Amino acid sequence: MLRIDDRAELFSFRHEAMATDLVVAIGGVDQEYARQTAQAFFARVDEVEGKLSLYQEGSDVTRINRMQKGAETRISEECMECLELAMRASALTGERFHPFLGLQALKVKGKVPAYLQETVQADSSGGRNSSVQIDPSSRYLKKLDTGSILDFGGIGKGYALDQGMLEIEDWEVPVAMANFGGSTLLFRAEEQAEPWTAKLDGIAIEPFRRGAFSSSGTGFQGEHIVSPAGNPLLWTRSFARAESAALADALTTGAMLMAEAELEALCAAEPGLILAATGESGTWGTRRFCAWKG
Repeated sequence: MLRIDDRAELFSFRHEAMATDLVVAIGGVDQEYARQTAQAFFARVDEVEGKLSLYQEGSDVTRINRMQKGAETRISEECMECLELAMRASALTGERFHPFLGLQALKVKGKVPAYLQETVQADSSGGRNSSVQIDPSSRYLKKLDTGSILDFGGIGKGYALDQGMLEIEDWEVPVAMANFGGSTLLFRAEEQAEPWTAKLDGIAIEPFRRGAFSSSGTGFQGEHIVSPAGNPLLWTRSFARAESAALADALTTGAMLMAEAELEALCAAEPGLILAATGESGTWGTRRFCAWKG
């Protein structure tokens, strides 16, 4: 279990977004300034949700999922950037995580938007190919097929945290932590402030000043983790640390389906991130995870 040590000097604010609780804690400023900063943070997160949600009528994702093969549309910078990050996470995890596994995920979760009812009920494999083509210079997206569904469910919360923290940086607060549903957290602490401290499974984590932590597990998210090939989960819980909350968010999902050798290779290839996992037969990478300085 990941536990962040309490800091009494922080002002905490709560907001509901993406169907869960979002908490931001801010320190080093007075309460009124912290409140205004939190409002700006929440407004940015809501703006991102409005563009990336599978369930909001006017979002980019809804528009893409409604499109017919060959149709084109211009997407927001947020949608393009999140999709690029999602495809990077897909490559890193050998496609264990993939943004176009929405059809399979909805069949498991059951919470299907009305506009996708017919698609989900149809006898379709859904595939996990990218299904779209994007011109980065114009942000025009072309739908290549209609057999799969775009869903940022495994990366959207992390991406929203990244964007919200950029807003916080504009307010120049020295200490901040954002916690999305207890599964993805993002930190900052300027040099003049005390670093953050935490523990993973009782082991002290090296004090840190910034970065993201994310976790996935069978206890509360197992039903949301979809295997592209129908493979079983290999771990009961996974953890990721990275500079980007979006990347950490997506990697924990993919890590649940990756063997030790694959996790080892991923960490070796990407020095900007680290993973750990626990299972019925033991743990992998915990001490290295706690000692990692990013």
